[in-house]
Amino acid sequence: MKDTENGYGGVSILLHWVAAITMIALFVLGQAAEDATDSDRKALLGLHISIAISMYLILVGRIGWRLFNGRPRVLIQKSKPLMLLAHWIPIILLAGLALMLLSGPIMVWSKGYPINIFGLISLPSPLGKMETLHEVMEVLHKLGAKLLFFAFALHMLGVLKHLIIDRDNTLKRMLVPSKKFSEK
Repeated sequence: MKDTENGYGGVSILLHWVAAITMIALFVLGQAAEDATDSDRKALLGLHISIAISMYLILVGRIGWRLFNGRPRVLIQKSKPLMLLAHWIPIILLAGLALMLLSGPIMVWSKGYPINIFGLISLPSPLGKMETLHEVMEVLHKLGAKLLFFAFALHMLGVLKHLIIDRDNTLKRMLVPSKKFSEK
């Protein structure tokens, strides 16, 4: 369950993949909503918002688990720039996600709307209609999306590098719960 010096445990792996799949789904829903007709746009945004609210639990879980567990050691020491990228990319991913999770609800509330979660729970707006705040939150939300997309692309390049060039067990550590892996 817990992470070890040599790899990630089941909880870290589950939280990683649930977060990754959820973020991809949110991106697809957000893009589809931009191109949709008004009635479809409303439905797509409703689903996007409902799923995004569930990301709070995933984000809190990931951060809490990481603080509790720390991180496994790096398999093979690389150049300083690559080590810095490996350190900062997950932080940038979480920062972009946090920016979107903060700007999203404020964006809805600053229009004076409640946040409806899967039609089961309604979180009323504590703000009322505030058009300027809404516009600022839209900009921040789009910035967060670009930050996430950029960091995700770098993350995928890193995965490919480990898989094709280094041929190490880095990807295996995110697929199989912790056991002692060899460095090559």
